[in-house]
Amino acid sequence: MLGYRPLVYFWIAEYTDGSALPQFDPETGRENRFSEVDQRKLERFGCYPFTPELAKKIYDADGILVIPTSSKSYVIEIQNGQKLVAHRTCSIKLHMHNGGVERGETVYVLGVEGGKILRIDEEGNVINDSG
Repeated sequence: MLGYRPLVYFWIAEYTDGSALPQFDPETGRENRFSEVDQRKLERFGCYPFTPELAKKIYDADGILVIPTSSKSYVIEIQNGQKLVAHRTCSIKLHMHNGGVERGETVYVLGVEGGKILRIDEEGNVINDSG
């Protein structure tokens, strides 16, 4: 059994100079860290579903299991001075009687601070939004 829920979305940061930083390199499958995103130059930020080809590259590169889907992509525009909100949440239930652990569905959170925030489930549906 996996110790984590497989990802169904990955991010791509797009910059004002036309360059981009993807969470996973499309050529090698290697992961870039979110801390590498240059917030000062950020113009767009999106969550994208994995293709089967990228999922294979990621697994071959680092042994990370991700799930390819045909879910909708979500992209937000970042205006000058706005702060990106992007993270994943997942609930964990501990079963004290039998020592089991149950991991709830991952929710992808995407938006801008003080603005609209999307909460996207693993099937690609917006489960609520604010702003």
